[in-house]
Amino acid sequence: MIESDAELIRTISEINEKIQSVNDYLGDRDFDEARLRFPRGYLRSCATHRGKYNFLEDKVLQRNIAYAKLTTDIFRWLLNRTDISMVAREMLTKQGISIMGSVAESVVKTVLKGLPGGGNKQNFGKKVETLLLMEKIDEETRDELTWLWDTRGNIHLMLLEEPEYNKYTLEQYNRAVKALARLRVSLGGVA
Repeated sequence: MIESDAELIRTISEINEKIQSVNDYLGDRDFDEARLRFPRGYLRSCATHRGKYNFLEDKVLQRNIAYAKLTTDIFRWLLNRTDISMVAREMLTKQGISIMGSVAESVVKTVLKGLPGGGNKQNFGKKVETLLLMEKIDEETRDELTWLWDTRGNIHLMLLEEPEYNKYTLEQYNRAVKALARLRVSLGGVA
């Protein structure tokens, strides 16, 4: 059990050396017995994620959202517990934002299914405006969802006109997480 910051720093230094040695030895080779054990207790359970979306009647969607959110738990661990940096860090951040946007899209479409303004021909922005008009969300939530959707649009690589370097920050990722949480809570989900 680590009991001080000094002990933590020493332990991390030893772990880093050993992980690097394992990687240097294995190279690209796959070796089942040499897999690092992912720390237990960091990933939230699928049940925890599903429970936050219990306002959705579609149980399959609840499960699929939980699986997507589990992926973001892995990203969160990598971003918070490793020194992954530069473009690799940005691409993890981008993918996390993209997942938040995809979940938001699914939630909005499902909540409006069968209602005026909820048809498949309406784009995401119009659906969000419909939620605002129905007083299901407030203007700040609408603005944050619009930002999220616009940022998520960058998953379409062929539409990008410049390299994706210095585009995605942890602050943006956190903003995406909060935008989705605002939507979920506005619609009756758990914070």
